[in-house]
Amino acid sequence: MRKLALVLVFLTSVFSVPASAKTFVGVLWPMFGPLPAIGLVELVAELKLMPDVEVNTYLHQNWPSLVDDIEHQPPGTRTVVVGYSLGANSSVFVANKAKYIDVIIALQPSMLSWNPEVTGRVGRMIEVYNPNPVMTFGGMGSKKLIGPNIEYIENNDSHPGAQFSSEFRTLVKSEINRVTNEPSLLAARMPGPPKANNPLGPTALAFASEQAAPSSADSSNRPVKPAVKQQPASSPSNATTLAAVRQQAEPSRAPGPTRLAAVKLQAPAHQPGQNTLALLDNLTSTIDSGNLFVPRELTAADMVDYVNRNYGTSRTAEAQSTDLEYR
Repeated sequence: MRKLALVLVFLTSVFSVPASAKTFVGVLWPMFGPLPAIGLVELVAELKLMPDVEVNTYLHQNWPSLVDDIEHQPPGTRTVVVGYSLGANSSVFVANKAKYIDVIIALQPSMLSWNPEVTGRVGRMIEVYNPNPVMTFGGMGSKKLIGPNIEYIENNDSHPGAQFSSEFRTLVKSEINRVTNEPSLLAARMPGPPKANNPLGPTALAFASEQAAPSSADSSNRPVKPAVKQQPASSPSNATTLAAVRQQAEPSRAPGPTRLAAVKLQAPAHQPGQNTLALLDNLTSTIDSGNLFVPRELTAADMVDYVNRNYGTSRTAEAQSTDLEYR
């Protein structure tokens, strides 16, 4: 049984052909077929020696057969069409009828033939022609094909001599090699996974997300407070300055105990009494906070003047003023 298994493995390895994409090349002969195209016959023989390349030839009037062969190629097969003279003219009909052709190389199409505009899907189309009709027997190799994606190459070859041009043969071989090796080149050029648009790295991104996240449900509706550098509260003046900075950072904050503390720090050392304290409380809830933190001495006359301006002259205020002056 073991020997039989080894024989089966050997036969499978010998007769199985690995699946690989090949390139199909269709060559369209000029008028009268291969007889007046010895140079093209030699080129066909050289193309058949290339690896993974299949070459078929067609008379120029049999271009529909080339379209059928292209459409019946296995998936992944690359397609190249080479035409000379009237075969170059026929390559336009092939392009317009086939679903897709990778490369078309047209060598000196004839002005004596009518051609429509190239409207088919062609990856690349190259035309080699001589713009001087005198050198091509009245224009047999001087027609300029019309299409949106045609690359034109001018030469000085006569119409019979163009097929022997080494530049033309090199062009055909290089294009076949290019499309044959293109799948591997495309795989090498495949882009990697998209990178995050964060030049500082994932740590910085996570830190930014953490900073942006709200700490509570109502924090999203609250304006962001600017950072305030704290000062050591070693003396009453430092505490007053810190309260002033915080009050400027929060202009909409309601008056609170901080203002009362600031007024008490600037008030005289002696306590005037219950009526004076009530007056001070009224001041802290009415006077603008910006004026409380300006270094100045708050006298009894200032308070009496404030009461007179805001509440009119009252005997209670005059009595308090007299009492404070005598003390």
